[in-house]
Amino acid sequence: MSCATNDPATSGVWRKSPGAWVNGAEVFSNVEALKGVGMIEKEKLIYRASTQNFDGPLRWQFMAEGTQGEHLTMRVDRMQISTSRTKRSVKIPHSMLGGESAFVLEKLPKPKRSFKKKSKEELERDAAMLAKKPRWLASYTLPDTFQLYPKADGKVVVAAKIVVTTEKGTQSEWVNFALLPNTNRSKSFTFRQTMLEYDGVPIE
Repeated sequence: MSCATNDPATSGVWRKSPGAWVNGAEVFSNVEALKGVGMIEKEKLIYRASTQNFDGPLRWQFMAEGTQGEHLTMRVDRMQISTSRTKRSVKIPHSMLGGESAFVLEKLPKPKRSFKKKSKEELERDAAMLAKKPRWLASYTLPDTFQLYPKADGKVVVAAKIVVTTEKGTQSEWVNFALLPNTNRSKSFTFRQTMLEYDGVPIE
């Protein structure tokens, strides 16, 4: 049986966005702020602060949670990225994105074996891990990081045309994921409510 590995569980600190429903599947994003790692300078976007003040660049993963036996694939068809303060606007065509991602069972971590007697807390944690049921997921992680910095760019809107296919057919919707800069030092950004654009175009 095929299994999907949910990368955020084994990578750095990923944060989950609010979800939106497309063809019966809940679509959401996982985002990791790299805090200056892999930073590059771009024309009209040069920062003078030290790297410890950076919140980006961002690693971005699109996820869809569906129903086993019903949902088949998810695809990110197109993307549009805009920033409020630095007035950047980038369109990413289908040719630069991956193909269809199949829905498969999530691969869950198993309790670690130990030759020592486990504490009550460890036993409770192991029991909770074993009781958790795997989700039926499709995922697509963008191969490149986004050179986005909410603290400098202001509100960041990532609009993606998400295509979800089931046994009964295919449906596509523009889904808008919005990030706001966060003044809290422990968190570099805050998600706004994820929105579905029923008229078929992203928010300008």
